[in-house]
Amino acid sequence: MANYDVFFVVASVVIAISASLISFVLSAKMSQTELQNERAFWSLASACFLGFGIWAMHFVGMLAYQLPIEVSYDPFITLLSVLPAILASIVVMSKLPNKANSLLLRSLYMGLGIGSMHYIGMMAMQMNAIMAYDGWYFSLSIVVAVGLAGIALKTHEYVTTSQLRILKQIVPAIIMGSAISGMHYTGMLSMHVYALPSTQILQEPETKNLAYLVMLMVMLFAFTILIFIELRARTLLLERYNAVLNTVQEGVLTFDSAGMVEFANPVALSMFGLDSFSPQTIHIRELVSPSEHAHEPLLIGLKKAAKNSAAHNVPLTLDGIRKSGKVFPLTLRINSLPGNHISYVCTVKDLSDVKNQEVFAQTVFDALPNMLIVKRADSLSITHVNDAGSKILGTDKASLVGLSDFDIFDEAEAKKFISDDKQLLSSSEKQIVNEFKLNIGGVTRFFETKKIVIDDNYGTPQYILALSEDVTKWREAQQTLKTLNRRMSMAADAAHIGVWEWDIATNELIWDEWMHKIYNVSKATFTGQFSDWEDTVHDDDIANVKQKIEQSIKDSSGFHAIFRVKAAGDKYRHVSGYGRIEGNKMFGINVDITEQVEAEQKIRKLANSDTLTGLANRLALSTYMRNELPRLERNNKVCTLLYLDLNRFKPINDEYGHTIGDEVLVELAQRLQSMCRVYDIASRVGGDEFIVVITELSTEYNVETLKARLAKKLTQPITTTQGAFSVGVSIGHASYPEEGKTLEELIYIADERMFEDKKKNIPSN
Repeated sequence: MANYDVFFVVASVVIAISASLISFVLSAKMSQTELQNERAFWSLASACFLGFGIWAMHFVGMLAYQLPIEVSYDPFITLLSVLPAILASIVVMSKLPNKANSLLLRSLYMGLGIGSMHYIGMMAMQMNAIMAYDGWYFSLSIVVAVGLAGIALKTHEYVTTSQLRILKQIVPAIIMGSAISGMHYTGMLSMHVYALPSTQILQEPETKNLAYLVMLMVMLFAFTILIFIELRARTLLLERYNAVLNTVQEGVLTFDSAGMVEFANPVALSMFGLDSFSPQTIHIRELVSPSEHAHEPLLIGLKKAAKNSAAHNVPLTLDGIRKSGKVFPLTLRINSLPGNHISYVCTVKDLSDVKNQEVFAQTVFDALPNMLIVKRADSLSITHVNDAGSKILGTDKASLVGLSDFDIFDEAEAKKFISDDKQLLSSSEKQIVNEFKLNIGGVTRFFETKKIVIDDNYGTPQYILALSEDVTKWREAQQTLKTLNRRMSMAADAAHIGVWEWDIATNELIWDEWMHKIYNVSKATFTGQFSDWEDTVHDDDIANVKQKIEQSIKDSSGFHAIFRVKAAGDKYRHVSGYGRIEGNKMFGINVDITEQVEAEQKIRKLANSDTLTGLANRLALSTYMRNELPRLERNNKVCTLLYLDLNRFKPINDEYGHTIGDEVLVELAQRLQSMCRVYDIASRVGGDEFIVVITELSTEYNVETLKARLAKKLTQPITTTQGAFSVGVSIGHASYPEEGKTLEELIYIADERMFEDKKKNIPSN
């Protein structure tokens, strides 16, 4: 009768759980690595080990099943049975947990793989007996394998994705081991062995030695693969570590507690001028020298810096020593390496280029004529200052470094500067321009300063650069110019002078205050275009003025014109305009000369008119005839000169006074003027004598009719403040060119005829 060896049963379960644990650990490594090749390797190793563990558990479990008959195993089928387990493990371990329905599929693959391995392995058993299976237990064994495998895989997925400790993998490993063992021993329950008549019954089965051999093989295989995997992981880590060290931009050194250098990457070798390197042959003192201000040996200082966690992020500034003996500046960061062996790792950065750049930058700074100051953003203390700044502040550059504004300026000035700096650092703007004044040596000086925030690669402010230009002379010149402009403005206001600027290319027009006053155009309605000026110029003047402007532009010469512009109501102002071309612009002034023109017109009127009656005087009459007679001759026209002398006027003047006499003369003058056409002229040439020239006459005119009309008009009663008066008139005439060619000839003839008419009409005066 068959029975089970308890030791081997327990051993088979342990093998199943151990194989599952190791496989899951490998699977976890697979999910954590970022390298695709390594992911495939860990997946294959995990699957193979799990498949081999399933096969080993099955084989030991079969050997634990002791039959009282001779049993042997077919080597080929035995080896073939391991393939389903390995293939199922490869499929399961290579599946990604986040795929749809992957858990169910992986559970089926795993359960079927375990079952296939088990029943193929059972086929390898060779005995003189009949082996049969119970269908119900057979199916139950597959269900147990699929179900427990699914639980184990889900538990493994949770443990891995929730990033719990690797020791937690033992839980899914126990479940998977139970799935493997449970399927095997459930399958064994389904198997029944029936002895044949020829079956030979043994007293004690001889399978223990084979079971021990299989377990030993499992242990050797497990240890071998674990050692191989660990060595591969360490080798890969070391290769990546070396690759990183060989590609970093900074030099890397390691040395032991005695100061002997153990490792130097290529950058460090190049930095110190070393062609080759052998560990434990160079002391750290041969490569690095302490700073001038150090008070302790180099190695002690480095060890203290390595133990000080706060100093790990702060580089030490030391001097490096090349193989040639040349000393160069460097920075060094140091830390302790973990492990039983006391050693230190440090990164080294060559500051030769940085030092050269600082010297170059300082040389450029010193060449600037303006004051340049650089401050730290955190402490607002000075880190750099150029020669111009040192000269202006009256302190050498070395003494200024490290000082704050309070150490240099007055308290009020320092507070203002620091407030501006803090405001700039807290704002989104990275630069600002402002002006301030300083009292230096008792003299007030003005500076225009541009401040710029300098950030690091992470956008954190590190420095404030301030470039200050001494604008004292400019401010003084500006003040002088303002004073001069104010005086010129006052003079322009007094003289009614307007200043203008016209952009020829864009037609843009700029006016000052007085231009708006002269042209009676408010700022609200002013569009700043050339048409604003053009619309205000008198229609009779605009063509002439524009022609002069165009000629000025063409010749690049000065411009001058006198013209009229619209004023309030129907009135016009007289303007004298001046301008000159500068590039594409014309600049000029407009002078309001209305009062001057009106005064000149008044003077001309007084010089050419009778002050009492407003009629033309003898000068105006002479000027008129000097122009008119040649015109009549050219046009073959004639004119008549009428000489009028009043009758009965003297008694009115003598009896009622000159005031009433003047009223009579003014009325008579108005009547004469009303009878003249625009091209005729009426003039007063004596106290009560008048001359009227009627021009543009045809040769068929009747002079007597003209004289009768005049006499009738003038002899009508005249109303004055003293009553109505009537006067008479004597009229003589002379015709051009028939009776005279000049004004004097015409007057002489007309005067003679006037006296004849006076004798005829008025015997005595």
